[in-house]
Amino acid sequence: MKAKIFLAHFLILGLSQVSAQFKTTIPLRKDVVHGTLNNGMQYFILHNEWPKERADFYFVQNVGAILEDDNQNGLAHFLEHMAFNGTEHFKGKGIINMLAKHGVTFGRDINAYTAHDETVYNISNVPVKNPVLLDSCLYVLHDWSGFLSLKDAEIDAERGVIHEEWRTRRNADLRIGSQLEPVLYNGSKYGKRDVLGDMDLIDHFKYKQLRDYYKKWYLPNHQAVVIVGDIDPAKIEQQVKKIMGSIPMPSNPAERTYESIPDNDKLLYKLAVDKEAQKTSITFNFKKNKPLVQDFTEFENSIAEQLALQIMNNRFREYIVNNETALLSAGVSHSSLTRLSSLFTLTVNPKNGRLLEAFQQAYTEYERAIQNGFTKEELDRVKENMRTGYQNQLKNKDKISNESWASQLQNYFLEASPVMSLEEEVEFVKSTLDKLDINQVNKLFRALPTEKNQILTVSGPEKENVTYPAETDYTTAIKKIKEQKLEPYTETIANTDLVTDKLTAKPVSKKFEIKGIAAAKGYVLANGAKVIIYPTTLAQDQILFSAFSPGGLSVLPEKDLASSQIAAVLAKNSGLGDFKVTDLQKQLSGKTVKVSPFIGEHYEGFSGSSVKKDLETLLELTYLYFKNPRFETQAYKRIIDYYNNALENVNENNSKIFGDTIALLDTNHNKRTFLLSKENLNQLKFDDASRIYKERISNASDFTFVFVGNIAESDLETINKYLGNISGNQTQEKFTDHKIGMGKGFAKEKLAREMSVPKTSIYVHLENRNVIFSEKNQIMAYMLSQLLDKRYLDKIREDEGGSYGVQTESSLSKNPSSVFSLRVSFDCNPEKDAKLLQIVYDELDTIVRSDVSEKDLSDIKEDLIKSNQQNIKANSYWMNIIVDQLKTGDKFVSSAEYEKLIKSISVKDIKKYAGEVLPKADKVQVVMQPKTNESALK
Repeated sequence: MKAKIFLAHFLILGLSQVSAQFKTTIPLRKDVVHGTLNNGMQYFILHNEWPKERADFYFVQNVGAILEDDNQNGLAHFLEHMAFNGTEHFKGKGIINMLAKHGVTFGRDINAYTAHDETVYNISNVPVKNPVLLDSCLYVLHDWSGFLSLKDAEIDAERGVIHEEWRTRRNADLRIGSQLEPVLYNGSKYGKRDVLGDMDLIDHFKYKQLRDYYKKWYLPNHQAVVIVGDIDPAKIEQQVKKIMGSIPMPSNPAERTYESIPDNDKLLYKLAVDKEAQKTSITFNFKKNKPLVQDFTEFENSIAEQLALQIMNNRFREYIVNNETALLSAGVSHSSLTRLSSLFTLTVNPKNGRLLEAFQQAYTEYERAIQNGFTKEELDRVKENMRTGYQNQLKNKDKISNESWASQLQNYFLEASPVMSLEEEVEFVKSTLDKLDINQVNKLFRALPTEKNQILTVSGPEKENVTYPAETDYTTAIKKIKEQKLEPYTETIANTDLVTDKLTAKPVSKKFEIKGIAAAKGYVLANGAKVIIYPTTLAQDQILFSAFSPGGLSVLPEKDLASSQIAAVLAKNSGLGDFKVTDLQKQLSGKTVKVSPFIGEHYEGFSGSSVKKDLETLLELTYLYFKNPRFETQAYKRIIDYYNNALENVNENNSKIFGDTIALLDTNHNKRTFLLSKENLNQLKFDDASRIYKERISNASDFTFVFVGNIAESDLETINKYLGNISGNQTQEKFTDHKIGMGKGFAKEKLAREMSVPKTSIYVHLENRNVIFSEKNQIMAYMLSQLLDKRYLDKIREDEGGSYGVQTESSLSKNPSSVFSLRVSFDCNPEKDAKLLQIVYDELDTIVRSDVSEKDLSDIKEDLIKSNQQNIKANSYWMNIIVDQLKTGDKFVSSAEYEKLIKSISVKDIKKYAGEVLPKADKVQVVMQPKTNESALK
């Protein structure tokens, strides 16, 4: 009844046009402050408190690569880069430097993307207490609108960066995409604009070509400001009007046009192959026009469509899991193709050499659903899952991120996608689910495929011994399957409780405290298991679960290491108790719960989560993983098939060759370093994997179970009922420290590989085991990577234009023994690799011998404090703190103590620490170069 009144209210209000080509009858949620300035720029401002005292600023431009002229191919994306290289109010790197002072970092918090039809910039996680900072962010958006410096020297410096981004991104998947796009886009302009662009043009375009695109398209009437966060919308609106309203709108602006894709009456087909491709895929696509009016009918249809796609994908999973098939996976999806069109897609991933058979099997199951429809029982399950999902969102609405709401408002501006309050949306979805019947869902599913605008694509590795079926093989198969009268889908459901054992709670033998965290309470159960309960109000209804036991792979003999890699995976994919894995999925319909076992290097255990009402289900699943795990040969075969396929073209997989080489040097070729290959795949034994799991996940006395969130001491009885009835022999195990690490001195390896796109990949790793662990040293270890990261950004990316980005990470760990580690890795231009590698070592030397920038250190401190203030508001933070403390025995460091430690660290401290850990560190260096020997590194 409420939904009908709701609908009538919206229809009376009529159409709202926020996008040039899309309209909606559904009003924007009432608390969004929305307006259009005199210059045509729109703004959307929303108060939201996750995270607290933070705000996100998005600048959305309804222009992208599709608007480039032929002599501008790639310049929309190039212009996006230039937005960070000098503006009217922020010279040079002024935007990045100004924000860094407040802990807002480039890459993580400051970023942008360019697509065919839009370009979007963001400044995220901005502290809101400083009004000058908020105004500064608005001035950044102001300058992005139409006041970029675009200086000749900065443009020339960025050419190399763009070229290196192209080099890094142009992997086998992207190259295959480049082959498929002209067919998917049917000869339209979309097929001629790949966003990154033509590298010859990037290297040689005239400055005027870039400025022409900028002046023509970066106009207020194509732009929107989106601000979401813990702010006063009225005050922000005043500043938006003042700062953004002053931007002039030129006379006679160019009209923003929209490209469409030509229809095709006959099926279009394309086979795309690449020597380095690692998987084979078949897609059967149906191109459709997007609805231009977003109303409640369309919203209802989208709900029905989501349900239909979920049911079909559940069927595919069940079919593959419970039968011997030629399929690795299959699924249906509906995705955006361009601003005006979308694709309904059947995706098939076949086992090697069985493409046509796999396609026939997948298309048969799809056609079975088309002919006979879905069942009411299937619909009821996915309805219940959707209801539960929305109910959980509503309970935890205070944890919906600024980014999530900003993304929705962005889509409202670009495509008039409805943005309601969560309460309104939940009410409407609930009403829709109540009235939606199986006939409506079946009718909508049958309408998804189209008679024309069909596109069939096949992609995979280019190999001499691989022959791909012809187009006619697929079209003949489709015709034959459609002509068959297929039997309706049938299913059997296990109608029994998850746990049928008669269980009663056992006595608690002891209580203990968690030092430093007063509200966390520990209990020892009669079987020796330890339970920690830490109630919080950080989320309305969330329980995080973690369990661990010392031992892991470290206590296994070498002969078991291969099979141990799949032990936990086998258990997860085999089901539990009386339930096959697909029956278990049905049994858990409407529940918000997940539990997953793991066997790591030093610990085995579980990770999981639930809401309060499903806590008992979480405990039942954990109980069954101990008491009655299943190990099915069918699941084992699927795992082996997956690995077989993944390793089929491994000799052409440069990333794996590079990674395996690193792993061997980092561990000094230790015999316990297991690298999966075609040659050792037969060492993964079903019986051994089953045995290893049962040995490692068995003794409750050796386990610690931790619950954080919406949990209370009153839940202990339920916890004890299940965990207390797991057998325990009152013994505790210890892991074995095999002292695995790199060898003494300096180990180097150089690889020369055939590459479709020449690039050098560089990895440098420093490791020092002669170190002392302390909280302060751990912070300084992290600071070293951040200081180096800034230097490498300046020297390698900006000054040399030699790499798209350098990844630097460092840590000081205590478990199993103290070790300092620093890793530097990046892809680069082979012609510059020797010079760039030398810069890596020069900067490592400089940080020890020369001054550290006081400003850089101050920025890093601010970022650490800001991140900590945000982290402590999440249950996951407290789970990690408690588990780490229990494993290491370290004392708890409060947030105030942590921030005091950060502030106490000086330039002198950092230099001293760098001098202690870097010069005497052992080193590993791996360089992978193109075999064509364009490299400067000999």
